Amino acid sequence: MPTPAENHDLEGCFVCGSHNPAGMHLGFQVLEPGRVEGGCHLDPAWTGWKGLAHGGLLATMMDEALGWAVASLGRTALTARLEVRYIVPVRPGAELVVTADVRRHDRRMAEVDAAVRLPGGTAVATAHATMIYADNLPKPVPA
Repeated sequence: MPTPAENHDLEGCFVCGSHNPAGMHLGFQVLEPGRVEGGCHLDPAWTGWKGLAHGGLLATMMDEALGWAVASLGRTALTARLEVRYIVPVRPGAELVVTADVRRHDRRMAEVDAAVRLPGGTAVATAHATMIYADNLPKPVPA
């Protein structure tokens, strides 16, 4: 069975890829198995509505964190359902911290919660997801 790192493009991923020039470069650390944290600076180019950061980027950050939380348990999972709650608008240029916690898992899926916060702890968005294990992803076909 491939490891989560073997199933994920750690260099080219838009969110966490270390070599994607257009990416968010969100780095994660495992706080404990099933719990991760990462952070990033929202690029001013990522504007959505009237000088606000695009909400889809917040959802993307949380979606990535959800996967990393499951990966910290040694499993690869894909998001089957993602429910996002936006709490406070965020301006581009903000520093943000994202966390994710596996709340429950069994032999085929995991329930995971995530939050994006300002450095002082104020939550700007939260998410709940159902993640389906996909440890044996097919290898992508070269372009």
